[in-house]
Amino acid sequence: MNRLKYLIIATLVLTLSSCKDKNDVLITVNQYIYHPNLEKINQGVQGVVNEWATENKKTVRYDIQVANGEVLLATQIAKQQALKKPNVILALATPSAQASKRATNKIPIIFGAVTDPVKAGLVDSFEVPGGNVTGASDQCSFDEQFKFFRSIVPNAKKVGIVLNPGESNTEASMQIIRNVVKKYGFEIVEAPVASSSEIFAAAQSLVGRCDIFFVTQDNTVVSGLEAFVQVSRANRIPLFASDAGSVEKGAIATLGIDYYELGREAGKLVVEVLKGKDTAKLPVVVGNSDKVIVNKEAMEYFQITIPEEYKTNAEIK
Repeated sequence: MNRLKYLIIATLVLTLSSCKDKNDVLITVNQYIYHPNLEKINQGVQGVVNEWATENKKTVRYDIQVANGEVLLATQIAKQQALKKPNVILALATPSAQASKRATNKIPIIFGAVTDPVKAGLVDSFEVPGGNVTGASDQCSFDEQFKFFRSIVPNAKKVGIVLNPGESNTEASMQIIRNVVKKYGFEIVEAPVASSSEIFAAAQSLVGRCDIFFVTQDNTVVSGLEAFVQVSRANRIPLFASDAGSVEKGAIATLGIDYYELGREAGKLVVEVLKGKDTAKLPVVVGNSDKVIVNKEAMEYFQITIPEEYKTNAEIK
């Protein structure tokens, strides 16, 4: 009788646990570096997911781990998170997304801030990802960006770029940039780095060899952007950026993506997965790259003005 009683109690506990698990959602976050863009994506995702959770009486837990710009640490985080068997893995930036995909081919992965997910080996195509990975790409229009920069600095000829050629997202961007700049009469001078500690020296090596600086969505460089800004200010070489977060950290301006809104798009994909949709059939979302973002203090420092045609759509930081 006692044994039967315990079996009944055990069954009830198991049943209650199962019910609780159904309404308890775990989302692990593998974030490559601390950076305003990635923080905003995370906020955007959580905003959408939490709205859905409230409407559907779900409890969402977020396990957020940051790799501090280290591929090895991103890999370790990915393996640990896969063992937790979350409902969804949110992977922010290309190295974290690649690490997460290597860690599991079953758990749904939604990426954010990946420039070219096809070349990064994450999806088969933007339209039909074809596996357990999809997400929101920050692939911007470099054509429109350099058209914008040309309107601000009409006499500039050479663009200095510090980059980590070991990052697949950077190389994907540079393949486009190298062709686009020619259209607007620019030449590129590149300075490669392998870590953020090398940025200052690399930027210094560009002094006297270029008229303006440009920072791509290179994770290594944006994580140590302060050094690039320092060289820019000390030598009065205007620094422009490919992203809003870098403008907030000292670059003059960009025509780019609103990363919070990009995060909300990624959040919608997370919700679709939580509702049972297959990542293989959820197209990759690309952010709108038409927002002008300006650092007022940097503009005043370099005595630069934004052309009237861009002012109506400008957000001043």
